[in-house]
Parts: sequence; C-alpha cells; structure tokens
Amino acid sequence: MSRRLLRYSGLAVPPLAWAIATQLGQITPYTDCRQHVPLTSAFCATLLFVSIVGTAGSRLFPTPVGRVERFVVDAGFLIASAFVFALILQGAASMLLDPCQR
Repeated sequence: MSRRLLRYSGLAVPPLAWAIATQLGQITPYTDCRQHVPLTSAFCATLLFVSIVGTAGSRLFPTPVGRVERFVVDAGFLIASAFVFALILQGAASMLLDPCQR
C-alpha cells in the first residue's frame, strides 16, 4: 500500500467501518435472536479491529514532510478516534442488550 493511501486511511476507514457497523446493527439482531449466535457483536468487533488498524496506519507508518500533510494525519487521527469510540460503544450495546427484546 502506498504511503499516500496510508496517510488518508484515518479519514476514510473508521467512518466507513462505523457506517457498515450501524447498518449491520439494524439487520443482524433478527438473526441473533433466531439462531442464538452473537453475529452483531462479532461484526462490531471485526469492524472495530479494522478501524483501529486504519487509524494506526495513518498515524504510525507515513512520515509527513509538510505542514499540510501533518495536519491531514493529525485531523485523520482525531476523527478516527471519535469513530473508534463510537464503535466501542456500539459493540458494548450489542453485547449488553438482548436482541430478542425488540
């Protein structure tokens, strides 16, 4: 993967992972209730891992040279941190709440 893509992964990967987790959080509780398999928690944990890897990739690997590149990396890290926190809360809710209570 090129350094340019890694630089912008903090801006793209966590919001996309959160959007997918939100949509799956609306669909998979019905399957969780019918089959008694925690798919919602598994999907949320997987997307949380993907989001953390995207955040780490944007922060650790590329070394920006200019002020604009540094701002993009730092802003991407802050935005990614907010979405990682949202995914943590969404995963905790999917583990604590019973999907059959709808």
